[in-house]
Amino acid sequence: MKKFILLSLLLFASIISASETKTPQKIMSAFKIERATILVDGKLDEVVWKKIPIDEFTQKDPKEGSPATQRTEVWIAYDEEYLYVAAKLYDTNPELIDIALSRRDNYFTSDWFGFYVDPFNDKKTGNFFGINAAGTMVDGVLFNDSWDDSSWDGVWEGKTTINGEGWSLEMRIPFSQLRFKESDKMVWGINFNREIKRNGESSYYVMVPKKESGFVSRFASLEGLNGIKPKQRLEILPYIVQKAQYLVHDKNDPFYKSNQYKTTIGADFKIGLSSSLNIDATINPDFGQVEVDPAVINLSAFESYFEEKRPFFIEGSNSFYFGIGGANNNWGFNFSWPELFYSRRIGRSPQGPTSSADYVRYPTETNILGAAKLTGKLDDVTTLGAVSAVTERTFATLYNNGFQTTEQVEPLTHYGILRTKREFNDGRQSLGFMMTTVNRQLNTASLESRLAKNAFTFGLDGYTFLDEDKVYVLSGALAGSYIHGAEKFVQRLQKRPYRYFQRPDATYMPYDSTLTSLEGWYGRVTLNKQQGNFYINAALGAASPGFEHNDLGFQWMADRINSHLVLGYRWFEPDGVFRNKSVYLAHARSYNFEGNLIQNFIWLRSNLQFENYWQLGANGFYAFEAMNPSATRGGPLIKNPEGYSLAADVTTDSRKQIIFETSISYERDLLKGEATSFGFNVQWKPNSQIDFTVGPQYQINNDTRQWVGNFADVSATNTYGTRYVFANIDQKTLSANIRLNWTFTPTLSLQLFLQPLLAVGNYYNYKEIAKPKTSL
Repeated sequence: MKKFILLSLLLFASIISASETKTPQKIMSAFKIERATILVDGKLDEVVWKKIPIDEFTQKDPKEGSPATQRTEVWIAYDEEYLYVAAKLYDTNPELIDIALSRRDNYFTSDWFGFYVDPFNDKKTGNFFGINAAGTMVDGVLFNDSWDDSSWDGVWEGKTTINGEGWSLEMRIPFSQLRFKESDKMVWGINFNREIKRNGESSYYVMVPKKESGFVSRFASLEGLNGIKPKQRLEILPYIVQKAQYLVHDKNDPFYKSNQYKTTIGADFKIGLSSSLNIDATINPDFGQVEVDPAVINLSAFESYFEEKRPFFIEGSNSFYFGIGGANNNWGFNFSWPELFYSRRIGRSPQGPTSSADYVRYPTETNILGAAKLTGKLDDVTTLGAVSAVTERTFATLYNNGFQTTEQVEPLTHYGILRTKREFNDGRQSLGFMMTTVNRQLNTASLESRLAKNAFTFGLDGYTFLDEDKVYVLSGALAGSYIHGAEKFVQRLQKRPYRYFQRPDATYMPYDSTLTSLEGWYGRVTLNKQQGNFYINAALGAASPGFEHNDLGFQWMADRINSHLVLGYRWFEPDGVFRNKSVYLAHARSYNFEGNLIQNFIWLRSNLQFENYWQLGANGFYAFEAMNPSATRGGPLIKNPEGYSLAADVTTDSRKQIIFETSISYERDLLKGEATSFGFNVQWKPNSQIDFTVGPQYQINNDTRQWVGNFADVSATNTYGTRYVFANIDQKTLSANIRLNWTFTPTLSLQLFLQPLLAVGNYYNYKEIAKPKTSL
């Protein structure tokens, strides 16, 4: 494998000089107007919209490079406070224009117009604003040249009108919503996009061919913005949440009733400190402010991952990504860039234990006393992000024999994050720094045994393009961690499932019960070819046994040395059967720091889109025999048998009123363990305002190696005086996601969400390992 990667790297070097012909950059002019001369109603009856528009749109789909099938005219105007965008979208069949409504930021297949702007003209970042013919609005930020994040919600207006010639629109965007540097003569980057649902058509003012990479860096230039100044920004977003709980409970429990109601009030604030720096603050953000977490049944030793829901934390979260940059995609096979900042750690459920009691009222979350976030740019090439948050002491209430007492289950805690990045050579290189800190006031023995007193992580990351046309990019990151706490806590830290220092057969990471700190490091480098039909991605990384970032990040692995190579080929041109197709082949291997092979597999994936817009995906996976360091939960290594998996998924035409998706997978190993999963998702829009989705899934898991427990027995000499007991488990799970969106207007909607979950499991055929490094 090492020779294969080396040969591939030599191949990259031999073709690095390849270049492509660049097309001249388009230029558009903005028209200056008097303030309050435009009524945003979508009718385009103001004088300024009679001037000469831009109208040269090129298809990206379905016929790349051909002129758009319908004419689109666009104008941009501005006054001292606002940027105005107007567009007239001609349609020879206006009765076929899609007028479906949906919730804000729900981008679905429809007739859309999109406006993209790079106010800093840094060719990396920006904002996008979109509106469909019915007035549904979407917006977000652009970053890393070709990625987008819809978590940002700007304050702007957009209106549409449908007439006999097609439809038209007007947008009014306050300059206070855009970050830009004051200049006598500004030049911004801009682009426009039009989507026509019935044709499956997507056209752009500046169309980037599918074989090429980049998006923001290809924008046209917007000139004529003279005399405008950055505006101060002040926004207040209050919220109120009413919760109702209907519980099956013990009637003698003094803390719970069958019906419980709770009202939560809070607010988010946004303040513009300068033209390019914003500070956000929050008071009492709520985990259920937007949507509840999905129900899961987790029988593994590892923590379940849940997405962030709170607006304060999700908006601008891309500012704190670590390791991700330069490359337009990232692959990871049981290895990834570390998530140093997992915002759900702030305000999480308390972690401290309680004494035994007849009944306990244990808090489900920790109250955030206050949090502030600073994001933006220090100059044209330097970005800054920082978060500071404080959570209060939290107490559980215990009931014993008619008396109530309280015990502290979470200490007063401060969380801090600092992130900065600087670009060089017109964005061809970048270097970043990130640091996280967690400091707790631990004043009880129970909390000292469960939590770190201080936790620090720090890292450097960056990338460099290796050629003029940004075909090849080399990315890398280095990180370190330092955790300090009481001996009992560090003992727990050494026993976490991605580490297991107490393993009796481990010779390279001895368990030490006297430690009061733990240190570790992480490193990774990737090489990506991101243009053309032929695709390559290669990576080499390592995380030391002591690397730990779980106090403010999300961690699922350590003690690992990993490499992978992905080769692929993509066909972008229709051939009469397929609109596009791709195939990828990957090989990955992982070792622990003792040199044991813990992963070795090959993976094949193909994606096909037919001429009728149906899509088919299929993949196969074959794992070779390797060691498993975590199956015995702190015991010796055991052997994972060879195994394979097959999966397929089908999606029907997304332009239709009913969209059907289905997936099926099957996996099996040589010990006759197997798992089958089948699910489908149906999305139905009976009219322009209602969107109903139902997605049931059924899983059957017949695992022959489900861990049961570890039991001390001095006679078990082959397994270090402990019996490691496993069993077969037959597990069946039936779940569904059911969602109803009823959109009354572009700014008012109702959403209903239901997630039933049924699961049963049966343990049988108990057994134990005979000796280390063998199969069960």
